[in-house]
Amino acid sequence: MLILDQGPVVRLCQTYLGGTPHQVEKVTGFYADVYMVTVGSVRSVLKYYRLPGQAQLEAAGLDFLRQYSHGIKIPEVIALHTPGDIGEALIMTYVSGIPASHALESPVMIDRFADECTDLLLSWHSVTRPTGFSGLDGYQYADFASSYQAFLQQRIHWLKSNWAAQRLGVHLRERLIALAEQFDALPPAAIGLPTLIHDDCHAANFLVDPETHRLCGVIDPCHARFAHKELDLFHLSDVRPDFKLLPTYLAKSPQDAGLRTRLAYFSLFDDIKHAAATHWDDEEWLWRKVDKLDVLMTQIPHLV
Repeated sequence: MLILDQGPVVRLCQTYLGGTPHQVEKVTGFYADVYMVTVGSVRSVLKYYRLPGQAQLEAAGLDFLRQYSHGIKIPEVIALHTPGDIGEALIMTYVSGIPASHALESPVMIDRFADECTDLLLSWHSVTRPTGFSGLDGYQYADFASSYQAFLQQRIHWLKSNWAAQRLGVHLRERLIALAEQFDALPPAAIGLPTLIHDDCHAANFLVDPETHRLCGVIDPCHARFAHKELDLFHLSDVRPDFKLLPTYLAKSPQDAGLRTRLAYFSLFDDIKHAAATHWDDEEWLWRKVDKLDVLMTQIPHLV
C-alpha cells in the first residue's frame, strides 16, 4: 500500500527512520496498531499503543527476553516516541518471519513447531532467580500468591467500578468477584523459584521462517518477567489449540493434578484484565469460562 498523506506513520518514519515509507502494512491488535513499514530497503515496525505506558514495558520486555533467547530473533528497539503519553509508539527492527498460527497447516510442520516452541519455553522456565516474583504492577513480591492476589485486587476494583457496570451485567460481575476471592481454594502448586516468562506465549507470537517453517523469532513480550511459569502455560491454547502446545509441554514436563483448574482460573482473570483495558466485553464468552471454572473447582483434581 502506498502512503500518500503525511499522517502520523509517515511523520514517525521521517523522524526515526530517516525517510518516507513507500510500503506500509497494518495489523490491528487489542492494545496497539502495528505498522510494518519499508523505508528505502529497510523494513521496520511501528507500534502505536492505545494506552500510555505500554511502549516502555514492551521495550524492556524485548531487551529482557533477548538475553535468554539465544538463536531466536527478538525485535530490537530503535526508538520510543513520547513514552508515557497518549499516542506513544515503539519503533523496532523487523524480524523476518510469519506467525506460526498463520503459516502452518501441515501436521508434520505443526508437530515440529510444537516441539521447537516448547523446547524454547522450557529453556525460559529453567531460568530462575532466588527471590522476587514480579507483578504486573511493577512491584516485587516474596511469593507468587502475594503477587497474584495483588493482581486480583485490581480486577475486583475494576469489577466494582461504574465503568465495569456499564460493560458487564451485575450477576456476571458478582460471580467474578466471588471467584476472585476464592484464589486460596485453588489446588496448590509446587511453585518453587520465580521463573522467566513471556506472558503472552501463544502461536501468533512465535514466528517461523517463511521458507523452512522452522521457529525463528518471538514477538510481543510486553510483560516478560520473573513470575510463575503457569502464567505462560494457560496462553498456549489461546491461538490454534490444534497445535497442541500445552500437551507437548506437559509430555516433556509433567505437572501436578490441579493444573487444569489453575489454568482455567488464570485464563479467566486475564480476560478480565483485557476487558478493563479495552472495549472487549463478550459476556457469553466470560460466562462459558465461569461455568467451566465452577465445574473444575468442585471436582477432585485429576492428572492432566
